[in-house]
Amino acid sequence: MRLIRRLVAITCGIFFAATLTVNGDTLKKRYTFDYNATTRSASEARAKSKARKQFLADFLEAKFSRAIIESLAEEIDIALDPPDEFLTDFKITNTRYNDDETKIILTVEGEVNLPAMVSALVQNKVLSFGERPPRVMFIPSNRFNDPKAAKTLRALVYEQMRQAGLQSVAFEGVTEITSVQIKQSPNGLRMLAKQALQYGADYLIYIDPETDNRPASIGGYICDANFIYTVMRPNDNRILGEGVISTRGSANSNMVAFGKAMDDAAPILITRAVGQLYQSIFADSDVIYDQKQLKNNIALTVYFKTSPQQTQSIIKALQAQNAYVTLGVGAGGDRMTVETTMDVLDLYNFFNDRTFEAGGAKFKAPVVGYGENTLEVEIVPLNGQPKKARATTPPARQARPSNTGASTKPKGIVCNLKPSLRAPSFVQ
Repeated sequence: MRLIRRLVAITCGIFFAATLTVNGDTLKKRYTFDYNATTRSASEARAKSKARKQFLADFLEAKFSRAIIESLAEEIDIALDPPDEFLTDFKITNTRYNDDETKIILTVEGEVNLPAMVSALVQNKVLSFGERPPRVMFIPSNRFNDPKAAKTLRALVYEQMRQAGLQSVAFEGVTEITSVQIKQSPNGLRMLAKQALQYGADYLIYIDPETDNRPASIGGYICDANFIYTVMRPNDNRILGEGVISTRGSANSNMVAFGKAMDDAAPILITRAVGQLYQSIFADSDVIYDQKQLKNNIALTVYFKTSPQQTQSIIKALQAQNAYVTLGVGAGGDRMTVETTMDVLDLYNFFNDRTFEAGGAKFKAPVVGYGENTLEVEIVPLNGQPKKARATTPPARQARPSNTGASTKPKGIVCNLKPSLRAPSFVQ
């Protein structure tokens, strides 16, 4: 397939199964390969090796478009080599040959570790999180008796996120931290979400230890520990992934014994929890395979609101159009910057044709003014008229810059978190 130069956005709904699991997704396939009967064992071994790689490629093709797979084939092949690292289970359920034994037909069944696959693609820079990567907060349970241990674990998690290009949000100052038992209740989830949203986090990773720290019969201490992690999207209290890592540590003191147990758990925890975090972000994103996108920055002013919910309704409607909205300050109305692929004419038609709703009441927001990169709207009741004069002549269509100088080969796959799933902006 010929790779087109302009940006192609591909929705990521097919990227994600409904349930996040560490073990992954099961797939059944049948493959046919060349076969040489004179070198039976070697030929069969080659076919089985090819089946593993093809199985992984087919799984990935179900998650991305063929254009992405073909244009980044070499980069993906390097990132996912050897394939056995991403196959948690793989077996050949049937082997047969054609009549003249020049072909071998393998029926295979396997399970793919999708979080590990996504993590490898991220670490190898095949996948990235775009110009505005999600903000991720690490929250340790108050059952970390040693604050230094929690900070050490946080540093390891943050280093992984830094390498992936994610934004980290520090947890210092957070006081309302619940234990995992409280977290299972609706109030506990809301409390966790509140902490993350207060700091503008789009995702959080919550770690809670369960420990059995006791004296050893030969002296010193033994610590059996379960580290329970939860990956969560706070703006809708949704749990996206969970798991438990069990380890044991022994030392001369109970604190050092716990530290050794945590040291053993940390690499596994980071691989699983961060892998599920990556998987969740990609599931919540639009996937593109060109890092260049032409966007307009338009200053929007909203006049005469009667409640903050009205401005929020407008922001959500813009976010639904994949616009990125940043609130500003100024007198006379709510001001915001809208980064969008739409131009002023598109926004002019968007506001004049749309009905909004806030607090159970519907309203309109007709355009009352515009400039080269500015737009002014006024909130009015459904059948009301604006105080300012309507802009009755639509603006001219802006000339769109040409993309003729763009490279025909993309640098990688970019995941842009859908604006509607980001931590919400709060308007007073």
